[in-house]
Amino acid sequence: MVAASDHAGQPSAPLDEPRATPGSLWRLSGATLLDAVLAVVVVFGGSVVIGLILGGLRTAGVDVGPPGPGIRGMPAILIPLAMLATLGAGVALWLLHRRRLPSAPRPWTGRLLATVVLAALALQALAFGYYHLAAHFGLRVTGSNIDPVLSALNAAPLLTALMVVIAAPVGEELLFRRVCLHRFAQAGRPLLGLVLSSTLFALLHQPLPGERGLLVWLLMLVPYAVIGAVLGQLYLRTGRIEAPILGHVIINALAIAMLALGSR
Repeated sequence: MVAASDHAGQPSAPLDEPRATPGSLWRLSGATLLDAVLAVVVVFGGSVVIGLILGGLRTAGVDVGPPGPGIRGMPAILIPLAMLATLGAGVALWLLHRRRLPSAPRPWTGRLLATVVLAALALQALAFGYYHLAAHFGLRVTGSNIDPVLSALNAAPLLTALMVVIAAPVGEELLFRRVCLHRFAQAGRPLLGLVLSSTLFALLHQPLPGERGLLVWLLMLVPYAVIGAVLGQLYLRTGRIEAPILGHVIINALAIAMLALGSR
């Protein structure tokens, strides 16, 4: 992929190996905040531009598909197209920091591939069980993005699958693991980086409580935070951004497959 081969010729070294003097929390927090602001600007700005283009096409009489739920009457395909903005934010921050955040990845082996695949399958199975257990107690804790994504999948199946399975994982892993987590690990604070990046990852997918209430919202954040933590560990232990990207791709592919089958 992109960042994993920055310094492939160097000796392997674990990203979570602490420095003698951990980096300043103020400096780390400030840099992370600036990155977060830049990412929000790119994602929000890109989504607005895409929305304006779709609105203009619809006004001109072009059929851009049916409206999607939860996006104020905008076409359902806005959801997958907006994922391009997430990919753009991830690539932009990686390009901005790639020389200041070098990596020394471990070799890509069959054992590592098997570990990533098994971890992704286990995470999806745990999430599936978690949702069903919550439903048994009368709690609907599936993400609020499910209905819009399902609507987009019905309107444009190939485009939606491509964006969810490829664009979103690459963009999000570059943002949360390659830039955010890597900065903290490099500064000798991998645990703090893991907690922060996993929390931000969860909040990206479920930013507000909405109508379900605070408790349900917190329960909705749990599976995303767990997925973020496991993907973060894959990155810390290997130094290869391909590892969490592949795991994320598998998780999203399974989710899309279950949505498609469940809608029939």
